[in-house]
Amino acid sequence: MEIELWSVVAEREALALAGPGATVLSGRDTAYAVGPDTIVVISPESGAGEVVLPGPFPELVEERLGGVLRPAVRAFTRLPEGCLALGVARSAELGYRRGALHDVRLSFEAPVPPDLLGQVSPGLDWLEQAGFDPVGAMGRFIADWYAEIPPRSASDTGPAPLRAFHRAAAGRPEVYGRSSVIYGQAVSDRPDGLLTFGQEGDGVCTFVMEPDGDDPRVYYDGLSDRLLPERERLSGFLLQSVLARAAMDGPLGGMAFVDRPQARRIVAPLRRVPLRPMRWPCLFSRCYAGPGTVVLIGEDDTDWFEMYVGVRHPALLRRLRKLGLDWESFTDC
Repeated sequence: MEIELWSVVAEREALALAGPGATVLSGRDTAYAVGPDTIVVISPESGAGEVVLPGPFPELVEERLGGVLRPAVRAFTRLPEGCLALGVARSAELGYRRGALHDVRLSFEAPVPPDLLGQVSPGLDWLEQAGFDPVGAMGRFIADWYAEIPPRSASDTGPAPLRAFHRAAAGRPEVYGRSSVIYGQAVSDRPDGLLTFGQEGDGVCTFVMEPDGDDPRVYYDGLSDRLLPERERLSGFLLQSVLARAAMDGPLGGMAFVDRPQARRIVAPLRRVPLRPMRWPCLFSRCYAGPGTVVLIGEDDTDWFEMYVGVRHPALLRRLRKLGLDWESFTDC
């Protein structure tokens, strides 16, 4: 089994690299798998080019690392969504105190790019918030994903979720979107009194909401012969639409049609956003997220899925590139 550098995998996949029959051990906040020729190390922290493992160490680990013929050391750092592959250590410097192994310093030929490490290190705090405070989660996601674009002041009109969206999106046109667009201001041009606040990018349908309430209901006008209600209210819709645009509109990512086993492999290291599926771009459109990664998978009651992925660093696409998908589009630089 081969694992791409800087890909995020499940812990069991990382530990399996030590080989069949490896001994799995734990130290101080660190997991080890000791095989005949390889030791796999999963640590809670990482710098850009090195990992420092603190003691005390399991006896077998200390024996193998301190031996004349040292095994290769494959290192990972633990993230909320899995284990980030740091590669095979170039060297392992052993630090002793009073005759006992005190720490091990691992260094690497290819250090993690600072922007990638910066994206994955903070974890997914916004995702923890999504289920009970989608507006707050939306603001945190936008601030992180578009951190290099400074916000500006925004108008303070409309229901609270829409005001929060405009505050977070002001000065960041990417947040307003291309695949779907949120208007700068809701429009009251309908005989039924509903407010139009956005549209699908090609104008196939518009997004409308009830005129009253702190978190009004949302409908699609144009996807059916009648108004089609969204499953989430405005707060949840706005969060999921922001995530969908990150997956669909970003400069790094791709689009492919995938079958069910492929879809499972794609989302295996990710977490599903804890909201009910959107009705656009497919009838059941679900968002998944991992460090620096957003995936949108849409299902229309078939065995094939419409999949979009957006990432913050090209290295995060390497795992997907190796899956053998028939990409409709793919941009990695």
